[in-house]
Amino acid sequence: MELKLLEYVHENLPKGFTPYYLYSMIVDSQEVGRIVLRVGSDEEHYYDGHIGYTVFEEFRGHNYAYQGCLLLKEMIHFDHLIITCDPHHFISQKIIKKLGCQYIETKAIPQHLRKFYQSDEIEKMIYLWQ
Repeated sequence: MELKLLEYVHENLPKGFTPYYLYSMIVDSQEVGRIVLRVGSDEEHYYDGHIGYTVFEEFRGHNYAYQGCLLLKEMIHFDHLIITCDPHHFISQKIIKKLGCQYIETKAIPQHLRKFYQSDEIEKMIYLWQ
């Protein structure tokens, strides 16, 4: 697998958004998913996390999100990052645990931030990845 930078988004962002890098996850010359790295403090990304990923449905079940996170870690050499997931998203929980992240807490998304989330997203499990 390789990560290919698609874009660095840093201009004309909505209020409250921080810059981010968007990468394509490539396996055998085919895009299998995307991974995003959000730039900013732990406080700014406490509910959405510094990393977000999606694997396209037809490519799921091959540990691509896990592999993509490891490649991203090699590329950016971070001290730590916040990773979050919904409590009912068991696949993400499995990936996060496999990465060796430390569980911090499950916390309700504050009302003033809910406009940035899907209507069924009301709380997040918050992890620290060192």
